[in-house]
Amino acid sequence: MFEQVAVALVLVAVFAGIALEKIDKTIIALAAAVLLVVTRLISFEQAIHAIDFNTIGLLLGMMLLVACLYEVRLFEWISLKLGLATGGNPVLIFAVFSVATAVISAFLDNVTTVLIIIPLAIALVRGIGLDPKSFVLCIIFQSNIGGTATLIGDPPNIMIGAKTGLTFLQFVQYLTLPCALCVVVAMLLIRRRYANVIRSRARVFGWLFMSNLLLEQIRRQEQKLNIPRAVLVKSCVIFGIVLLGFFTHAATGLNPAVVAIGGAVLMLLAFPRELELHHGLRRVEWGTLLFFAGLFIVVGAVEQAGLLKLLAHGLVSLTDNLWVLLLIVLWTSAILSAVIDNIPFVAVMIPTIQNLITEGPFAQHPKAQLLWWALSLGACLGGNGTQIGASANVIGSAIARSAGVNISFGTFAREALPTTFATIVVSALYLTVLYVW
Repeated sequence: MFEQVAVALVLVAVFAGIALEKIDKTIIALAAAVLLVVTRLISFEQAIHAIDFNTIGLLLGMMLLVACLYEVRLFEWISLKLGLATGGNPVLIFAVFSVATAVISAFLDNVTTVLIIIPLAIALVRGIGLDPKSFVLCIIFQSNIGGTATLIGDPPNIMIGAKTGLTFLQFVQYLTLPCALCVVVAMLLIRRRYANVIRSRARVFGWLFMSNLLLEQIRRQEQKLNIPRAVLVKSCVIFGIVLLGFFTHAATGLNPAVVAIGGAVLMLLAFPRELELHHGLRRVEWGTLLFFAGLFIVVGAVEQAGLLKLLAHGLVSLTDNLWVLLLIVLWTSAILSAVIDNIPFVAVMIPTIQNLITEGPFAQHPKAQLLWWALSLGACLGGNGTQIGASANVIGSAIARSAGVNISFGTFAREALPTTFATIVVSALYLTVLYVW
């Protein structure tokens, strides 16, 4: 009993410390892990075993791969091509950048995506004399929605996939449709709210003049960028090989972490002059990886103390109806992810759901796997709820602020809350259809 209380207090302290944001979350997670080992609430061997190296390996591999693609300036080239594709039309800028953000976020981390897209979107929209605020907000929302669609799009999905063995194809099969619907819903809501800004101005001479000047400037930037065709081809081929590896990893038996790290190594081998390993390593978020390691040890101690089984029994006591439990997991994940870091919550929920599926009353239920999709949709989409709900929200708002586009916490919430609510409703309906089907 003492062990359970002590571990529970450490877990609460971790959540509180992360939520208050007074101390870096990596320091909090590592301090908690060290405390648990020193007080023998978990042994050193158990602590090492609790660290999910599949998750950390996949994160490391994707960080290195993205760093390599960034160094060869592939993302800069893509953003300029997107700008030219819009023709300076506000409606096309809104549509193209929204959809492109969602698609890119499905395969790259959300922060990298907003770093690529937002600066050019602001330049384009401001260049034709419009307020970029609505465009920036939609890009941020779409980065979180798109990241929900695949195994590698968002850390919660990486954690779920690594712990459960769910494949890349299963994530695509179950999450692409609801995410596509949510992309459309978010676009419609923002478009309706800012209808006076996001509209065609094809017959306005002043707008035509400014848009043509802007497009000419983008063409000059593209010429100045001057990326050799061989670099573009090799980069795209290697990234294609990585995606193929993810799609086929269940058949080939290759761990997704091996695929990601292998892709980064291929980039380093293909571009020995353009890329240097230490440059790529500098772009790796080592603090994030250490945060995950510390957090896994904390969750390992929680599981060792039997608290996760108590949590699973608590959920069962609420309802023995799987459909109701799906909605509870979905909405709880969404609400908590809007106000606290979703990674600790997901780390605790994964073994809890595993207990429900393997030992609980839903062990023989044919639709029990839907709980994983409820957790993923709630945790990832819920991050759109507030300005601090996801890293992409914080970084995207900061980029906009540095460009003179101020998005306050209240302004963000006014657009984010209806959008988040609508996307969670879409997810609830989708899960209901899967449950009944």
